Amino acid sequence: MKYDFDTVHNRENTNSIKYKPHPRYPNVQDIIPMWIADMDLQTAPGITDALQSASKDGIFGYTEFDDEYFDLLIAWNKKRFGFDIRREWIVPCESVMFGIAATIRALTDTNDSVLILEPVYYPFANVIKDNNRRLVVSELKYDGMRYSIDFNDLENKIIEDNVKLLLFCSPHNPVGRVWDKEELNRVTEICIRNNVIIISDEIHSDLVYKKHFRTASLSNEAADVTVSAVSVTKTFNLAGIKGADLIIASADIRNKIKKEILSVYSGGPSIMSVVAAKAAYRYGEAWLEELLQYLKSNADYVIESFANTKIKPIVPEGTYLLWLDCRELGLCSHDLEKFFIQDCGVWMNNGFIFGKGGNGFMRMDIACPKSILEKAISQIKKHL
Repeated sequence: MKYDFDTVHNRENTNSIKYKPHPRYPNVQDIIPMWIADMDLQTAPGITDALQSASKDGIFGYTEFDDEYFDLLIAWNKKRFGFDIRREWIVPCESVMFGIAATIRALTDTNDSVLILEPVYYPFANVIKDNNRRLVVSELKYDGMRYSIDFNDLENKIIEDNVKLLLFCSPHNPVGRVWDKEELNRVTEICIRNNVIIISDEIHSDLVYKKHFRTASLSNEAADVTVSAVSVTKTFNLAGIKGADLIIASADIRNKIKKEILSVYSGGPSIMSVVAAKAAYRYGEAWLEELLQYLKSNADYVIESFANTKIKPIVPEGTYLLWLDCRELGLCSHDLEKFFIQDCGVWMNNGFIFGKGGNGFMRMDIACPKSILEKAISQIKKHL
């Protein structure tokens, strides 16, 4: 490989959230952190070079997005997803979750219903409730190997609870699904039929092992009801720099969201977020392709390592987050977490935080050097 993903980098004493002491087990030493979705891998060299170049003058004043930023974003979507977008559709914002929160406030009223498909990224439920909207849940179906959408339940919940917005995760975190075109078509058809707007969180869309379709790219009708939330931060490990874009074809929806963003005085972009995003789109593709090979190899290693054990990893179609079915261990959620932290020394996300369907599951971040992954798996298998 041209790029180095094997070197272990010391992130202690860097104010890294990932490497802080465990809040419930602060005295457990040498925990391997595999919880938050944050890579232990250096970003693409072209991004590092661009950031270093931007810092040379030592002046970090107000900045703005230029033509090149929008042109690069448009070209990336066309090349990787076959999605033709127009410049006026693009609404930059601080982060994907910031954009989701603004969209919820702009397009719904207090106590309106917003639906999510659980188990799902836990801030989804929080952002709905924190903005005084009513949370509605449709559970994904799990057949022991793969998750799917219960379309009958989805539409019934939309009708029964008068749902205004669907907060959709595509690719889906934490279960690792990259939704097929047919599945996405059914989701959009249901939403169009019932006058539901879709917020499609596609922050993991570059981190896939099969073809990903932007929800809004399926048809003009789908584009008219979809707000796509995208970012380079997850793809290129730039979460600490921030930055995201909402892609919105509908002028009416777009203007409402832009008005909401302006109302909270979020200000302009960080100079470093603009520099990093442009460098990612310009120089990052070759690095990304090698990263995907490395992540797929890590996922295969975990799956093979847990063969014939009581831990059953779900084969991921996307993301670097592996969803582990640990129900055969027979432990409640508290004891499951205690087992992995105290006995195994591995800190993963407890599945119950993603919804009741996550009970008995754990989410493992595998975006790390292979040697760290091997150590973690060894420690877990030792105590199984």
